[in-house]
Amino acid sequence: MASIVTTSKDTLRTIFDKVNRVYYFANNKSGDTVKALSALSGGVEFPVLEDGVSFDTGSPDKNEVKLTDGTTWTSKVKQGESDISFQVSSVHSTINDILMEKKVAASISSAVQIGDFNYTGQGYALSPKKIGGALVMISSDGLTGVYLPDVEMFASFNGQGGDDSTGYYNVTVTPLTDSHGAAFYILNGTSASS
Repeated sequence: MASIVTTSKDTLRTIFDKVNRVYYFANNKSGDTVKALSALSGGVEFPVLEDGVSFDTGSPDKNEVKLTDGTTWTSKVKQGESDISFQVSSVHSTINDILMEKKVAASISSAVQIGDFNYTGQGYALSPKKIGGALVMISSDGLTGVYLPDVEMFASFNGQGGDDSTGYYNVTVTPLTDSHGAAFYILNGTSASS
């Protein structure tokens, strides 16, 4: 008798082991077309807090259609709400300018002394800024990743650090579909030195 199992679980051992690195690419569009992963350049690696990443594409919202006798006839399914977010721990001007709306005219360029330090500064608005681009998230073992070719992001600053944290930006991500209808790509990595 032939076995009905053709794929053993032992051959499927490719896992995504938590996000370790997050790269952001601002200019990911060429006209109206999203660029391919190989065409990306000018990326910034976000310094993401250790337990500050959530990547959930959303559970489907299912409704069963039942007949008068109580049997299930069919079901209707809608895409669930995704929960993709991370926390960026940096107030470097590069990060601030990406995640917040910079007010160019609002700057403090002449140093002001407070205590033993001299300060200069840049102004930013509190209103949410829509941030477009692409994200690449690499797992902790480097063997897998996720490419989100077209995203909208919004950020808010939380200055409350603590014993085990620093101030950070809360960044929420909405994946959009590319010209192929894909919202994300699962990446499989191999060693570049092989």
